[in-house]
Amino acid sequence: MKILNLLQKAFFLLSILVLTGSCFEVVENDTCYKTKWPMPKTFEIKLAVHISSSNPQLSGASPGSQKPEDFEKIQVSGTIQKFECNDDTEGPVSLGNTYLTKGVDYPAPINIPASYWFGHVVYVYEFDNDEDYVEIKLNVKISMPDGSSYVCSFADTFDSEDIKLVPTELYYYALLDVYADLWVKV
Repeated sequence: MKILNLLQKAFFLLSILVLTGSCFEVVENDTCYKTKWPMPKTFEIKLAVHISSSNPQLSGASPGSQKPEDFEKIQVSGTIQKFECNDDTEGPVSLGNTYLTKGVDYPAPINIPASYWFGHVVYVYEFDNDEDYVEIKLNVKISMPDGSSYVCSFADTFDSEDIKLVPTELYYYALLDVYADLWVKV
């Protein structure tokens, strides 16, 4: 009788272990599993552009347009697209056209002087992995005080650590510091 009772207890314990073990999901070959966050974070992102003062001299420029940061007007257009660790994507979304005039449009209230909002929309993306990022592709045209104009194409990627909180606000920003070697006179 003791042996039968012991076998029943062993069978009962074995069936509990089998049932409990089957409740866990087995992750096989999931490259995103190690970098997945326990809780996703939603970023409300505004985009800012800054023409870097450390750009190389613009080719073929007159003396008044050797420094792209001295632009008078700027036109920005492009796309934004979210990429997830598992290769899923959202977008691309058109940023439309943004026209800015120095001295008329106020700089964005962020820690980099002479940075301007563009797109004029808040883009909302959820990040839940260290490998998630957004890619922004821009076409930038600057008009200089001497009447000359230059264009360049520029792209940058931003992961969750590159997206910063706007001081004293509840939304975030991605700063595109346009440093392009390929300014072309138009």
